[in-house]
Amino acid sequence: MTNPTNRIAAYDHARALAICGMIFVNTRAIMNKHVLELWWMDTFIDFITGRAAVIFVMLAGAGMVMAYDRASDETRPLIKMRLIIRASLLYVIGLLLMSVWTADILHYYTAFIIGGVILLDRQTHWIRMLLIGLVAVSIPVSTLVVYEFEGGQIIETLVSPGLLAGLLDYFFFSNHYPVFPWICFFLVGMLLGRLERNPGKSRFQILFIISSVVVIATELLSALLNTEPITGRWFDIEEPGWRSFSLSEAFPVGPLFIFSAGASGLALISFLRWLPLQTQMTTHFSPLSAFGRLSLTFYISHILFGHFCHQWIVKQYGSVSNSQALLFAVGFIIAANLFALVWTRFFMRGPLEIAMNALTYAFMKPVRAVWHLDTLPGEDFHFIGVISNDAKNHRARRGTQPGNRRIQTSGGCSRSL
Repeated sequence: MTNPTNRIAAYDHARALAICGMIFVNTRAIMNKHVLELWWMDTFIDFITGRAAVIFVMLAGAGMVMAYDRASDETRPLIKMRLIIRASLLYVIGLLLMSVWTADILHYYTAFIIGGVILLDRQTHWIRMLLIGLVAVSIPVSTLVVYEFEGGQIIETLVSPGLLAGLLDYFFFSNHYPVFPWICFFLVGMLLGRLERNPGKSRFQILFIISSVVVIATELLSALLNTEPITGRWFDIEEPGWRSFSLSEAFPVGPLFIFSAGASGLALISFLRWLPLQTQMTTHFSPLSAFGRLSLTFYISHILFGHFCHQWIVKQYGSVSNSQALLFAVGFIIAANLFALVWTRFFMRGPLEIAMNALTYAFMKPVRAVWHLDTLPGEDFHFIGVISNDAKNHRARRGTQPGNRRIQTSGGCSRSL
């Protein structure tokens, strides 16, 4: 069984749980079942809507930082170029996927990753201060702009229509994954990756406790602000301005969602990292790890298969029932787990992950020729942040030191990086 040693299993597990949540959320939308008959299932899906995507964005930021930390100073420019190429490929894939799925998140990764690349060499405290500033900007944007204009028309309405105005509207003021506040989740992931430079179980324990308290407090506050017998005495809780402030919904994003979703993502990831150390490294391999490693494959395939099944069921029965929608979601997850277990016995990456890596490798060939590198650094950086272990443990397992990596120079000699 293929089992790379430079991965942290907790991040694969978090990615697997997140993709399962996205399958349930997207299946309800694809099958056009806005309300499910099982109230507890409907409530659960309402809660995880958007939050599963937040986990993916955080993992992308963390994975990018750790892949960059593992590279030598000489090869770090190549890592940046590699990330930009992958962001461009994700943008193209996302645009193609939008022909059947308008709520795609892949093409938004272009903005997140490029922004992250600019910040890779910045100090941690600088990123932390930037995060605070962006959260402060995102609160009024999500409260006033997105709800007032219903997304997508801000720049064109206030300035002038045009291609540039349309692109700015789409990336910054859309109802799905606008840069404000979703770039904040990416920066949280980058800070999480910086934490892996000197990890400690107590740090993840404290992070889990604080994040859990924030989630509970934010959701209780949202419920209190929308309770008629209490808040309704003084405010009209159905008024759009009040609801835009008091709801913790993802689409369109509300200000309370920034704190609730960010904290819930941190709570899940930190809890998985807080588990006993022997469960963190992939010295063993679990079905959940296999499932998480094929995230790009399962993200795209569940959308395509879902639309195919929806069209077939509507053609046969006229509409999709609740049981049929849930059966598809559960059936896909089970089938995907079985496929992942078999596939990862022979391949380190999923089918679409292999294709993505091959395309990136092809675009990097000219750079390899200039640098005279036999292999590219950071080749284990997958879609949405495949996570590498911290540099210190990675080098210890390889039995090397930071300066022991060698490349071939144009003169036929080798030198250490």
